[in-house]
Amino acid sequence: MAGIRGKSGPPGNQNAFRHGLAGISQRRAGGVLNPAEQSVREEILSGLLADKGGAAQISTAMRVLAEIIASDVSLLVTFNHAIDGVIQKNLKARANPKALAQVNGYKRRLVGSLSANLHRFGTEKVSKVKSLQKIITEMAMEEEETRIEAKNRRATREATAGSAQCPIIALFRNPRHWRY
Repeated sequence: MAGIRGKSGPPGNQNAFRHGLAGISQRRAGGVLNPAEQSVREEILSGLLADKGGAAQISTAMRVLAEIIASDVSLLVTFNHAIDGVIQKNLKARANPKALAQVNGYKRRLVGSLSANLHRFGTEKVSKVKSLQKIITEMAMEEEETRIEAKNRRATREATAGSAQCPIIALFRNPRHWRY
């Protein structure tokens, strides 16, 4: 292998080593998300929208901010995975403070951006706004359930009142057991 620039040397050397973050930046430049990144992004986005009362309750600017936060979180998950891979595959990187500082620098900028965006988005939950029609429908359903429960209780009482609940009452109801 002598003579090939960047790859020459003994087997197992790190001359041609490229950290896992280079592949991520190339994929991100093309706008491609792998299925794991896409699922994390969708999960975070749906959670953020639900916290603000649903997609219909937020402004377009808040929706864009939620999309940015979801993309940042999926990128952070991918970075963490790539950093773990680099540290596991490259034993020299574990012992090299400069390499660890560089990898941490990539992550630190992303975490700072994510924190600032989350602060802008807010952490309070907003309850969903119910329409008047929905409130009236829920009240009617509750009223109907109450009416059915009362009817069932009445029917149960009437059914148990006609039958003997205790043996002494049964004696008094049956004329054969009366003693004169």
